[in-house]
Amino acid sequence: MARQRSWPERLAIYGVLVAGSLIMFYPFLFQLLASVGTQQDYYATLVVPLPTEWHFERYAQALGDPQIFRMFFNTLLRGVWFVTMTALIALVVGYVFSKLRFKGRNAVFLLLLTLMMIPSTVTLIPTYLLFARWPLAGGNGWNGLGGHGMIDSWGALLVGGLFGYITLYCLFLMKQMLDSLPYEYEEAARVDGAGTFRRIFLIYLPMVVPILVAGTIIAFVAIWSDYLWPLVAIHSLDKQTIATGVALLLSRQFATGQAPDYPAIFALSTVAMIPPVLVYLWLQKYFVQGFAMVGVKG
Repeated sequence: MARQRSWPERLAIYGVLVAGSLIMFYPFLFQLLASVGTQQDYYATLVVPLPTEWHFERYAQALGDPQIFRMFFNTLLRGVWFVTMTALIALVVGYVFSKLRFKGRNAVFLLLLTLMMIPSTVTLIPTYLLFARWPLAGGNGWNGLGGHGMIDSWGALLVGGLFGYITLYCLFLMKQMLDSLPYEYEEAARVDGAGTFRRIFLIYLPMVVPILVAGTIIAFVAIWSDYLWPLVAIHSLDKQTIATGVALLLSRQFATGQAPDYPAIFALSTVAMIPPVLVYLWLQKYFVQGFAMVGVKG
């Protein structure tokens, strides 16, 4: 039986939790208050900006701006694509490494895990050159020269980063989940004549929905806030995502020589937070359940 904690221990634990929660909540509170105040309120900030006037119309302006709507649409389309492909790759490849027996399986999986240790910034320039010299794309010849390749195209947005850290992490979680399921499921399915894809999608998929949803949340939040790759690979305004779009609007305000409208930027940033927050609130039950199931062995 676990030892009952004394009240000083409980007080210390709750104190640390409350302090940590306040520290994490502070940036959001600052952003929210700054978004409804004036420029003068923002520049007069000591701890948090205290609005002397309330300007909620900034949110209506952000939601009604066609350019901002286009950025939201681009990001949402990219997010849905990444979530779908990440889930599919994690499920199929996770099954291969968990249930199929072939020579070198553990070595290949260890290599994939090793790739997770490499920061994406290290491979940014080689990845850029790979897309810029993509053969027969963007005016390039068969040798990858003569044009811009897949840079500044939807190909760069949809393919770039698809096989990165997030996909590998979801693959790792899926393999751990499938490892916890008894191998008797696999044997029984083969005896009944089920093919590989039938085993994956009809037998294992219903059992791994929680961890699949957990991976979905991770992938969606990561791609929604992705900044570096779209910043490097996308130059056209009509293909900007919301993360780079906020920075682009801020840089344009700097370029005009006027003081940046920080409250408007904060309002747009707050609006940009809504989709991933809603996704998490909608699927949080499966998120917690998925990670709890990974640690359970069959």
